[in-house]
Amino acid sequence: MPSITATLHDLLAAHELTVDEALMRHVTDDYRQSTDGDWIDRAAFAQQLTGLRAAIDAVEFEVISELTEGDAYAERHIVTITLPDGSRRRQEVFLFARLAADGRFAQLEELTRPLQTA
Repeated sequence: MPSITATLHDLLAAHELTVDEALMRHVTDDYRQSTDGDWIDRAAFAQQLTGLRAAIDAVEFEVISELTEGDAYAERHIVTITLPDGSRRRQEVFLFARLAADGRFAQLEELTRPLQTA
């Protein structure tokens, strides 16, 4: 079963991996992602990740629930990022994905909602 925690860690926090290395590990070449209805391809996702990695100091993930059945994957998590100024942002993510035969993510759709920080 794929692990969204390992995927998100490699994509956002594992600076020993390049963005391209992390993507090769976790998503297919024809990967597409929708966040709150806006679709991007793998190249745009790579660009987005590069910007995110540069803009955050730390990131934490809390998986609330996770389910895989065949090539269908569903998950809900909370992500908390710490910015260079020390402020924190929290977001709840509802994620539905299609997996490739090798277990990597081929397509992902997510809905997000901001949460108040403690």
